[in-house]
Amino acid sequence: MTASNTQHSSPAIERRIKRLLIGRAQSFFAITAPGLETLCRRELESHLETINVRGIEKGGVSFEARLHDVYTANLLCRTAHRILLRVHAFRAEAFDTLIQKTQAVPWELYLPSDCEPELKVSAYHSRLYHSDAVAERIRQAIQTRMNIHAPPTSQGEENRRAQRVYARLSHNNCLLSIDSSGANLHKRGLKTGSGQAPLRETLAAAVLMRAGYTGEAVLCDPMCGSGTLAIEGALMAKKIPPGWFREFAFQDWPAFREGRWRHIRRVAAPPEMNWPRPLIQASDQNAAAVQQLQTTLASHGLKDAVRVEQRTFESLSGPALSAESGIVVINPPYGKRLGSRRTAEANYDRIGRHLKSHFKGWKAAVLAPSRRLANLLRFRARHYALQHGGQRVHLLIGRLPK
Repeated sequence: MTASNTQHSSPAIERRIKRLLIGRAQSFFAITAPGLETLCRRELESHLETINVRGIEKGGVSFEARLHDVYTANLLCRTAHRILLRVHAFRAEAFDTLIQKTQAVPWELYLPSDCEPELKVSAYHSRLYHSDAVAERIRQAIQTRMNIHAPPTSQGEENRRAQRVYARLSHNNCLLSIDSSGANLHKRGLKTGSGQAPLRETLAAAVLMRAGYTGEAVLCDPMCGSGTLAIEGALMAKKIPPGWFREFAFQDWPAFREGRWRHIRRVAAPPEMNWPRPLIQASDQNAAAVQQLQTTLASHGLKDAVRVEQRTFESLSGPALSAESGIVVINPPYGKRLGSRRTAEANYDRIGRHLKSHFKGWKAAVLAPSRRLANLLRFRARHYALQHGGQRVHLLIGRLPK
């Protein structure tokens, strides 16, 4: 973790930062996968000290909060992909206007000096529709402004986290935002590799939250693969923030306050928790996946929460795992790994039969790539439509009959 950039800011810039950014509520947008917006809103409202949710739209939540609340949101929110700070909105039908309006933004208050931000541009129904041309004009305007108003610093580029500016043009209106997260928030900073078709951590967290998992019940992940569901369950059970093991782009902002960040992490620090018997059972047929998951758990202090074994799904049963009913979560192979239609149907029929006969009374949460396959599980469940890597998936959650 690097030191705060405020030590490099001039007194005049510091005064403006305190007055315009720290002293006022700011507008933010939390990006999340379609179908997770309500969960994301609940998380933000439960974690942030001061928040005013402005609205929910497909793929995200708009809200107002204090600048330091974005530290907390990045650290604690399990379902957000990234969180943007809204900077400026204006109308732009020509490149001259785009350059002029962008250059008028006080970028020296938002970005570290000598910064060459990465531009992400989307354009819909606008005269300025060529994203590369828009990105180049905005980049030039930012650099011109920074060269005039932001003195160079002695901080080496090798120590600096990447900064990303988003520009969204819609019907000739331009909205500029800065990414506070850096790497996508599903990257928790734990796994160094991934299994075939890995489940994103944000979706895994949503599955567990929808299933009502709080870290107290026994959790079974019988097709764990790279272990995303089991790891997310362990973080929740041990009350470890999802962003505990990583860094964020906001740590290089001129407005970043190291003292406030240390306080937020101190308050969110996980308590000492150890179990004589793991509450989470993870298993897979693949020996390499099992070994990788065991290594990840051990290197991050999670192995006491998860028992990992190389086993088939059919060798598992609820009563052998726990005297009390728990939660079984399954992310079966789908996509190209499904094989033929007949193989896929047989696989889901097999899963449903084994759940009903060997996990009686347990709550089951199963992902399926289609409603047709989901129906083959044949247990009463609530259906949730979600997105995984641009593909529509179905989540079924229900209590298996005793």
